Amino acid sequence: MVPVKSLVVAAAVGAGALAVPHGAAWAQNNSAFRSAEVVAGKQERLGVYGNVQKDCTPGPLPTIRVVTPPKNGELNVRSGTLKMGRITRCPKLAPKAQGIFYKANPTFKGTDEVAYEVRSASGKVESHTVRITVKDAQASDSAKPSQEDEL
Repeated sequence: MVPVKSLVVAAAVGAGALAVPHGAAWAQNNSAFRSAEVVAGKQERLGVYGNVQKDCTPGPLPTIRVVTPPKNGELNVRSGTLKMGRITRCPKLAPKAQGIFYKANPTFKGTDEVAYEVRSASGKVESHTVRITVKDAQASDSAKPSQEDEL
């Protein structure tokens, strides 16, 4: 899962399965299917993706492509910088990264689903499908910390 020369930073929760398509001996695809709970009208981070080399230098950022947009909200990709110390093996590095964020329509309650791909500079593709349960703002747990502004 870790390329020889670089490590892709992924702060997304979920189980993944390695799949190599028929006829693609060298290409690797990793698929993750997971669920998330969000509050209607509030932006929530679904994942953070970057690239850090073995020598703790930043590598080229991966490309994120939305495959299936949400039906009841919006999906946004934002660039930013991770906080120093977020990568334990490179504690003094604050690398550039991209975050993918979902925001449900303010009046929507129910389930939504999104799918996106993350392609590394080496060509490795990670496919992510997220089933999202959207709760009413008044029924949500206000103790959950906000991820709105953080990568």
